[in-house]
Amino acid sequence: MDATQHRKLAGEAIARLSAALLPHWQPTGMRFAHLPSALDAQWTAALPLPRADEAAGPVTLIDDDGADFQREADADTLAREYAARPRTRVMESLHTQSDGWHALTTLHLSRMLRQRVSCSIFESLPQDRTAGRHYDEWDGLIVQVRGAKDWRIGPDPDQANRVTTRPGDVLLLPRGVLHDVTTPQHSVHVLLAITDRPLEGHPTPPHQSAA
Repeated sequence: MDATQHRKLAGEAIARLSAALLPHWQPTGMRFAHLPSALDAQWTAALPLPRADEAAGPVTLIDDDGADFQREADADTLAREYAARPRTRVMESLHTQSDGWHALTTLHLSRMLRQRVSCSIFESLPQDRTAGRHYDEWDGLIVQVRGAKDWRIGPDPDQANRVTTRPGDVLLLPRGVLHDVTTPQHSVHVLLAITDRPLEGHPTPPHQSAA
């Protein structure tokens, strides 16, 4: 895929993602939403994604109990360790590693929101339980690309909001919301992490400067 095709795909991606995100976005941050089939499943399945063995930087391996985070730069070691047991591998900060559509989409979203955004891809093996129960320090725009992921969202695991994301689904997960995930089958999702850091040259939003 050449640069022109990547730019075209990024334009399509930001248009589709903006339509999903903006109704749930406020100056104070993101509102939780699960948007089934927000994107066309065939379109998302056809998205060209970088491979872990081609990543420009280290790939993080998360153990199935969330107790071990291992960074690997060697492709052979990465493949062997990933296949050894149910776990997730994360290609982080992809927006800094290439000029592909995912990097351009991240840049467009960052400019639109006037906040720093990063892009990562999570690939999980069946029966993985990733990172245990936790919360993130960013607003997550999550696009399920392949397979399925089960989410339990909320402070009480017994009364949590249970969501399954499938190809084409978008999940908007605000910062600070407790959740855990399991993988019933092989899963790939893209995370656009919207931080609370403003872009250089843009003022800090009032809700952030007052924090």
